[in-house]
Amino acid sequence: MDDDTVLSAKAAAMAGFADTGPGRLNCAQAVVRFATVLLGAREDSVVLARYMGGGMTGMGEVCGALSGAALSVGLRDQHRGLSWADRSSPAAEKLQQLFRRFEAEFGATACRELVGYRTDSTQAYERFKSEGKYQSCQAYVSWTCDQLPDILEATNDCPSRGDQQPGGRG
Repeated sequence: MDDDTVLSAKAAAMAGFADTGPGRLNCAQAVVRFATVLLGAREDSVVLARYMGGGMTGMGEVCGALSGAALSVGLRDQHRGLSWADRSSPAAEKLQQLFRRFEAEFGATACRELVGYRTDSTQAYERFKSEGKYQSCQAYVSWTCDQLPDILEATNDCPSRGDQQPGGRG
């Protein structure tokens, strides 16, 4: 992936995240948008991350940027026709490392710890916006987009098609 493609992908992700209109992307969707541009995958794949924002429907669980990263690696696998048995993909370890680096950088991986509360009600979401917590989420999305290309382009964790078994039993 060349630098121009990565910059263009990140610009698309961050623009979608910053959009306040109907084209707005949540944190997970923004990271998936980044991956779709890098991979040349279907842009409408972002809908798959619709309910991952705010730590899964605003419940404050895993940060949506990280959920979007995990979904993006699955999107890569689908786009390239790759499959593995559960937890046997070397990408799983790379995602675990990403989560650990994120936690070291920001102090937590759970949205409610990063933001300070859940955003699962209209009042909580309005508080989230009015207190400017949205700005910190931009940093989480941006940081995750910066880390993701190395995971998405890794070739040493991609088996040849002959090494795979049908149905993801690799």
